[in-house]
Amino acid sequence: MFAIQYLFTQYVPYKGVAVCSPELNGYVAFKMWRFVFLLLFLTSAFTQPALAQEEEHEGEQLDYGKPKIDMAPFNLALLERGRVRGKVTMYLVLVIEKKGEIEFVRARMPQLRADFNTALSVLARQRFSVSRPVNPDVVKAYLTPFADRRLGAGMVSIYVKQALVAPS
Repeated sequence: MFAIQYLFTQYVPYKGVAVCSPELNGYVAFKMWRFVFLLLFLTSAFTQPALAQEEEHEGEQLDYGKPKIDMAPFNLALLERGRVRGKVTMYLVLVIEKKGEIEFVRARMPQLRADFNTALSVLARQRFSVSRPVNPDVVKAYLTPFADRRLGAGMVSIYVKQALVAPS
């Protein structure tokens, strides 16, 4: 508050003469507030079209890039010699290679998830261990024939987003 009072008590040029009067201070305050409101109005006027453009692109599918589907995590028991030695949690991402086929893939997600769950259970018994990390290339190579059989050859690419091995 002191800074504003100090601003209004300064000498202000008025008709070529530096004067300090209470009437002039009100005039300066009016001009200052008018400038602030004009600045805020112009700022909001020019930012609204930019926000509207961003909202337009949210609903439509863009032409660049390939669509992807993040699958729900797979939780598997890690068995060694018939005993549970740990738990494997695996996050997979499917990248649709053929344009416009995302609805086709989404319609077959329950069957594909069941196929992957069965395949990953077998793979966990054969290749996974608590003492070493999961090799994503092995998982991709093992699951690709299941996806090709269910969806068609070359429809999706499979990527391991994250694989966690927790000993029990």
